Amino acid sequence: MSPPRAFRLRLLLFLYSNANIAGCALALLGPLLLFAGVIGPGWLAITAGLYAAGWLLGRRPPALEADLADGLDADETLARLDRLIARVRPHLQLEAARHLDSVRASVAEVLPRLVGASHHDADLFTVHETVLRYLPETLANYVALPPVFRISHPLQDGRTARQLLGEQLSLLDAKLREIVNNVAASDAQALLANGRFLEDKFRRVDFLGA
Repeated sequence: MSPPRAFRLRLLLFLYSNANIAGCALALLGPLLLFAGVIGPGWLAITAGLYAAGWLLGRRPPALEADLADGLDADETLARLDRLIARVRPHLQLEAARHLDSVRASVAEVLPRLVGASHHDADLFTVHETVLRYLPETLANYVALPPVFRISHPLQDGRTARQLLGEQLSLLDAKLREIVNNVAASDAQALLANGRFLEDKFRRVDFLGA
């Protein structure tokens, strides 16, 4: 369970949200209509109504799927991963999207073994959890942040959520390409090392929790 967010952070998320920005933009019509003589004494109520209408129009879309792993075979999992990537792509910079495409290609190569992985196959199970649970959770948490917040508000060491996600996708891309080679070579020790690395780097998926 995630710890409660500080009031200041919750306030920033609200101020940066599409709903608030759309509400403020539409509410500006109230004073403009007042100065233009179109409306009179009830302008404050009209302005509040305009803000509420903008807030409703600007509410964020439903959250992305944050888990791809339950009860799916390889083809179903890959199809669901493709849908997730298609939905998140508009929110990514070009370089991050390229890394995500490369991750998808690596996942497709090792997916038949990952889908069947269990806790008894600890190295592959960690890779399984990373690409089928932690990656979707990371993408879902990123998309859930207000767009302006992602690109402008400093989080870890002054880096924004967009920068942090780009770094994570670049790192995951590189490690999964190593894993593809290790699976092909049946290098169990290298797979174990890769699995431990992924578990350490990607188990924490909340950008705001660091």
